[in-house]
Amino acid sequence: MPESTNMTLYWVIYAIWSSIGIIWIISRTLTPTATWAWCGAMIISPPLATLLYYLTAERVPTSAKAERWPSYSRIQNATANGCGAKVTMRNRVTPLHNASNTFAMLIKDLQQAKREINIEYYILSNDKIAQTIFDILCRRARAGVRVRIIYDAIGSWGIKRQHLTKLFRSGVEIRPYGKPMFPYLTQAIHRRNHRRLVIIDAQTIYLGGINVASRYLDGGKQGFWRDEHIKIEGSVAQQAQDMFVADWVKCGGREFIPFQSAGNIRNICPVQIAWAEEGKSRNTIKNLVMEAIASARHHIRICTPYFLPTDDILAALCCAAQAGINVELLVPLTADVKLTGAASESFIRHCARQGVKIYRYRNGFMHSKTITIDDTTTIIGSANLDYRSLRYNMELSAVIYNRAITTNYISRFYADVALSESPNTLPTLNLWQQFKYGLARLLAPIL
Repeated sequence: MPESTNMTLYWVIYAIWSSIGIIWIISRTLTPTATWAWCGAMIISPPLATLLYYLTAERVPTSAKAERWPSYSRIQNATANGCGAKVTMRNRVTPLHNASNTFAMLIKDLQQAKREINIEYYILSNDKIAQTIFDILCRRARAGVRVRIIYDAIGSWGIKRQHLTKLFRSGVEIRPYGKPMFPYLTQAIHRRNHRRLVIIDAQTIYLGGINVASRYLDGGKQGFWRDEHIKIEGSVAQQAQDMFVADWVKCGGREFIPFQSAGNIRNICPVQIAWAEEGKSRNTIKNLVMEAIASARHHIRICTPYFLPTDDILAALCCAAQAGINVELLVPLTADVKLTGAASESFIRHCARQGVKIYRYRNGFMHSKTITIDDTTTIIGSANLDYRSLRYNMELSAVIYNRAITTNYISRFYADVALSESPNTLPTLNLWQQFKYGLARLLAPIL
């Protein structure tokens, strides 16, 4: 075939693909800015734009009319309508604050499990702490405890088959989430199970930002990993059980009736858990954060390792700062992924110009994911303040409505601030740096 004919065919395919792609994009319910950006991408490279949009497109969930519980706050109503989790009252909350406390207490409780252990983790590693926990799970399974594990197939891509085989032969039931099926690409590759959850005997749950990996104890390339986890005993565990059952079925496991705890916690501590996944609960975490920011009267304190907020979250934070709310943001001094750090820098500088106080943690890597609102509410879990957590991933957070617990986390926040650079230390950028950070920001929705 002559070269001129090949070129003509190429341009015909290019024009048709671009035109159909642009029509497709315009027909979606996107913001004007996003529509222009995706249309431009379709003109530049139709195949790449089509693939990226397919992998990252946000499915708008359809749901029944939201209910309103008069005794609930806006945060509580938004969470209850988002994922169906109502406020539970009889709970005992133990802040753990670091990996040493977390693994020590978790290992003790796993060893004492009598009926059922259900686990979800983004990362299961092959190191010493992982082997210790695997050995305990094998022993408990052989002792008659029902043990189930869901792990993310990409987050835990390096886990050795020998560990999985040992668990399986001991009676542990294991299901991977979102296993890639190359060459077939699906949205599951982009939407990960980012949760960290352990449920023991339907009475005790552990959740937060700590994966099963020794770097949380020994440090990684960035040095000490500063992270948060929490232990909750009580009626909120049943909400976590219900969520786990649904996740288990989605991963190909058989539906089961989870163990029901008798419930013997007398403490009164209101707690909700908020989770996000495909379907009706897709926007639960994002809406929770929005309502939390809007409800603040005096103070908002945020810790996050990756600050790439969606447009509405960014606007809400800046509006709060401009309205006189004291908004403080604690982020790592150095990112573990350079591209993510460059993109974050653009958002951080924008917030600083709007009056948000920025602290950069320099005693290692800040990996905590917490929000405190005034002195009344604490949000802690697996969700980062970035597009991936707010729009795509399966996430899990606990919302604790208790002054004593919130005061505890405020104290930890300022202990970390004492190990951080002064607020709004923003060196002047040259033209190349401004371009670099701005370009990286364009990639925020897919980082």
